[in-house]
Amino acid sequence: MSAKLPKKAICKWDRNTLENALPLLAEQVAHATLICRKCGRAAHEKRLLCKPVRLESLRMGKDGDDS
Repeated sequence: MSAKLPKKAICKWDRNTLENALPLLAEQVAHATLICRKCGRAAHEKRLLCKPVRLESLRMGKDGDDS
């Protein structure tokens, strides 16, 4: 397994890539600061999401959220 995550967005990964990168992906999710507006995936690195939005801005009621 490679020590690096693929450069493309998570939703573009094929099944083999996902299986090989799962431990690294788990680390991303554990420290997630972003969520994808399109597919709902979470990550710490912006490049891994197709439409990233900061979780902090959503918690504060910004970005079209009514909370």
